[in-house]
Amino acid sequence: MKKVPVFIVLPIFAVMLTACGTERVEIQNTSMQKTEDVSPLPREENTPENETETGVEEPVEDGGTSSADILITIGGDTKVMASLDDSETSRDFLSLLPLTIDMTRFYDREYAGSLSPASLSRNGEEIDDFENGDVTYYVAGNALAIFFDKETESDQGGLIRMGKITSDLDILINLQGDTQMTITLAEEEGENKMAEYDFSAFTNVEITGADLSAMSEEETAVLYQQAKYCQAMTDADTDTMEELVSEDMVFTHMSGRQQTRDEYFADVEDGSLRYFTIGIDSPVVEVDGDVASVTYTSVLNANAYGARGTYRMKGTHWFEKRNGDWISVNAPE
Repeated sequence: MKKVPVFIVLPIFAVMLTACGTERVEIQNTSMQKTEDVSPLPREENTPENETETGVEEPVEDGGTSSADILITIGGDTKVMASLDDSETSRDFLSLLPLTIDMTRFYDREYAGSLSPASLSRNGEEIDDFENGDVTYYVAGNALAIFFDKETESDQGGLIRMGKITSDLDILINLQGDTQMTITLAEEEGENKMAEYDFSAFTNVEITGADLSAMSEEETAVLYQQAKYCQAMTDADTDTMEELVSEDMVFTHMSGRQQTRDEYFADVEDGSLRYFTIGIDSPVVEVDGDVASVTYTSVLNANAYGARGTYRMKGTHWFEKRNGDWISVNAPE
């Protein structure tokens, strides 16, 4: 039987110019297997929220909650988490959410911004001075005040503590100057993001080794485009692939052979290149303005020009934001 060179079964993103220096990690060749019985990659079972590590279910209490988690988005991208108590002051503040507020940096220790025309109840935990990480209501100024540094150098009264920053305070310490903050309930933010970016819809694509909840909205959007493209590959959906890839994209095989976008898509459309499942392992997403990259190890179950195999290879794939959408592009020069 004539042997088929391995390089021709590389995936679309692994053979792009965008993945220069791609390292092939492992190849398990199972050439000439039947393709009609291939199943999607297995998915892990979700663990119920009220199940402990020992497998014993704990009772779930009915009624109100004693605290609420909030998400503070700074300058559109930087995110900080905080937890608020259940005082009347905090409940009044939560009723204002979602809230976008201009925050002034004072003395490299706090960010504060007016809540007017709203005002909050004073029935909360009054404190003589702040601690680093305090989220407070400054009564005299009718302002939200978030303290992040210099607790040992302060004598600041007139505060009602509503809660604590739970993220690394260095995020706030390292900010420069005044900024705008948008505050939302964390659970609502998570629900909205998951509704907008539903990765479970990609039945032939599995993402492993990544905490999607810890990603910014832009990072999630970039990874979503990557996963959407991989799903289109397995569906041989060249219409969707065309929407997600720039017109001037050049695909380069390990042999040095190059294809235009149309030439590559033609091979996918006629079945010369057939992808069954694609794994996206340990993706790292970086966003810098309108340019982004995703670095990960792809795990492919594919049949290319008659050669069937499972392949692992690591590469970096580049994106550019055009008209509000992230599009796959060639690597920057």
